[in-house]
Amino acid sequence: MSSKSPINRTDSDHNISITRKHFTNKGYRVHSGLQFGCELVLYADDPSRVHSDFCVHVVPPDGSLDWRMIQTLTRLVVSTGKTLIVANVKEVTEEMTKEKEADMIVTYGEPPLRYVVEELAIATEHAPFRHKNAKKGVGLQTKH
Repeated sequence: MSSKSPINRTDSDHNISITRKHFTNKGYRVHSGLQFGCELVLYADDPSRVHSDFCVHVVPPDGSLDWRMIQTLTRLVVSTGKTLIVANVKEVTEEMTKEKEADMIVTYGEPPLRYVVEELAIATEHAPFRHKNAKKGVGLQTKH
């Protein structure tokens, strides 16, 4: 096998890359979430200045998401003081184009296809839901 052969990416990797681009387009700094038990974490500013507020779980391409996964992820984010965002990637259909705002659509891949990322935030009393505050430029959990 040649060393120049392309890397085989799974559909899950593809969906994670689309989700990463989606949140980057929204102004977040997006990093791997493996140390927190999820696919991605979102920072409102430079990670050296703020803690991440959100852990993102990307729903697998087969759409499987059962209550045990939700319970596990929710317990993990409580222990880290973050809010869970469940992201579901869907390819844009012609019907969806009429319903969705143009800035919600992510173009990705070769050939370029259009996707929309649906978000569901799950907050607990230990990690209340907080929006990115673009005016300050700094996240809500500052490092001391």
